[in-house]
Amino acid sequence: MADSTMNLATNDKAARVIVLVILMSSLFVLGPRAGDATQRASSEKGLAKNVSGVHYLLLVNTALAPQMTAAKFAEFDRSPYDGIAVAFWHAYDTAPAPSAEQIESKIAEWKKSTNKDIWPWVYLNRMIGVDAEEHNSYTEQAYFHQFAGADLDDKAGALSDYLLHWKNNLRAAKNSKQPGIVCDLEFYNYRKEYDIAVLAEQTGKKPREVADILRQLGKRMADTAAAEYPDAKIWFLFTGLSYKDYYKVVDDQHYPSPAYIVMGLLDEIQSRHFSLKVLSGGESSLGYCHESLAQFQEIIEKRASKFVPHLQKYGDSLELAGTMTLWNEASGKTGWVKEGACASAGAKNAEELQPYLELILKTFRYNWIYGSSDGSYYAFDPQSAGRFNQVISKAQASGAVKH
Repeated sequence: MADSTMNLATNDKAARVIVLVILMSSLFVLGPRAGDATQRASSEKGLAKNVSGVHYLLLVNTALAPQMTAAKFAEFDRSPYDGIAVAFWHAYDTAPAPSAEQIESKIAEWKKSTNKDIWPWVYLNRMIGVDAEEHNSYTEQAYFHQFAGADLDDKAGALSDYLLHWKNNLRAAKNSKQPGIVCDLEFYNYRKEYDIAVLAEQTGKKPREVADILRQLGKRMADTAAAEYPDAKIWFLFTGLSYKDYYKVVDDQHYPSPAYIVMGLLDEIQSRHFSLKVLSGGESSLGYCHESLAQFQEIIEKRASKFVPHLQKYGDSLELAGTMTLWNEASGKTGWVKEGACASAGAKNAEELQPYLELILKTFRYNWIYGSSDGSYYAFDPQSAGRFNQVISKAQASGAVKH
């Protein structure tokens, strides 16, 4: 996930390739067909039907703390969003973790310009190694070359750095009275390691051993979250939980690597009776763009069906969230918004995306919009933001949803 705020074009495209290519490639062969009545009933059990009409809308546009200003927050305050995700480390950051006090100070400063929520945003990529076969100028820093695959054993201290940042962001969110934190589990540095067999090979371990280590990491994250912010909402942009048996290693089937972190976290929440809430964002399982409203509805139902076992197991600790992206005009698309599913999307402009917004607002209580410059969406520019704000507000009004 990236935007022009840091000119991380490689990062932004990597997010699309990582999740939408590696994972979404099997979307239409996994799960039930919409016409199967029995499986459709199962799917509906997995849907977080927004019958209350209450919703929460989050903007995710790679807002980086050093680049955020009072003017940007003042403009954002005019929007129909409820909150925004702000990163105090970017995806490839190797600087020391900012303290909770430093994060709190910035949030307090920004809150003078906005009444919206500010969600600290944490990236897992800090502890992911480098793929030598892929050229990425953002991974040339020596920090990422201290370990192979991922710093699972904390030999280079990258795991400790990540956990400290996780802790500090949670503490700051609580002390600043924000709802929780956003977490991005994407492996920007090493895309192939979504396959746990590749991660195992790179770290010199067996796939089952790696899965257990990732689960233990998730448990540590849950314990820290419960200690620092017992009632926090942890909003994962994606979890990978809908891709059971995606990778096959000999006779074993495996989820994508990040899913084991989420399962470990949820298992700990359940066993320790924590009050933490996990939101599964849908970046990989829903995607950002769709050919038609009917196709979007079908994808929502397929995803819900695949989540049924997890929702039954974890109960109120886990909830599905919705997502999509917006663009102004087809002619304004660039980069990833001009490729793949976004290239073939039926909506030609922001106004034609309103029914898609209405669908997720009516289906999920929690939704996030990826506001990317590749869709010519500049949320802090009055001339750009006004059009999108109007479309969002009309979708909210049309669905009779309320904050």
